[in-house]
Amino acid sequence: MNDTDRTEGADTTPEAAPQDGSSAQPGAAEPPAIEQAPSPQPSDAPPAGGPFPPPGGPTAQPMPARMLESEARNWAMLIHIIAAAAALLSLGTVSWVVPLVLWLIYRERSALIEHHGKQNLNLQLTLLVVMVGGVIIGFATLFIGFFVTIPAMILYGLYSIVISFVAGVKANHGEYYRIPLIIPFLR
Repeated sequence: MNDTDRTEGADTTPEAAPQDGSSAQPGAAEPPAIEQAPSPQPSDAPPAGGPFPPPGGPTAQPMPARMLESEARNWAMLIHIIAAAAALLSLGTVSWVVPLVLWLIYRERSALIEHHGKQNLNLQLTLLVVMVGGVIIGFATLFIGFFVTIPAMILYGLYSIVISFVAGVKANHGEYYRIPLIIPFLR
């Protein structure tokens, strides 16, 4: 073996001494080099508002699809018919829930439903006021007032059922019918 063979072999063995003059133990791995992040340049700085882009302006909700006229007529009629059935079954106490829910769901899809929903909701709220007022007057007069308020509550309850059917027929024909004898809570 000559000198050139020894120097070549010395360079390729893992136990070879490092070239930079530091003393490392044989078989020890070199520590990983720590890279320094480059200093931020003015163009690399985040925007003044923070790392997130500023929010866009408020976005409009998509408009609900317009309803077919025949479908709007059916829903407007159903508002009245279902409310009349609820008034009959609940004696006018929770009959306002049906027109409120249907009106809130469909009011933006049809002007006919908007109108008839408000009309029937006003009717059912007026019925509720009559019922609650009649009970309060009856108790306040030591039950003597019930001789007047019970017939009044029954008559207005029957009126609300009959006029709901009339308004339902008008709604099915596409007419903007205004129900008489109601308090206009919603205009």
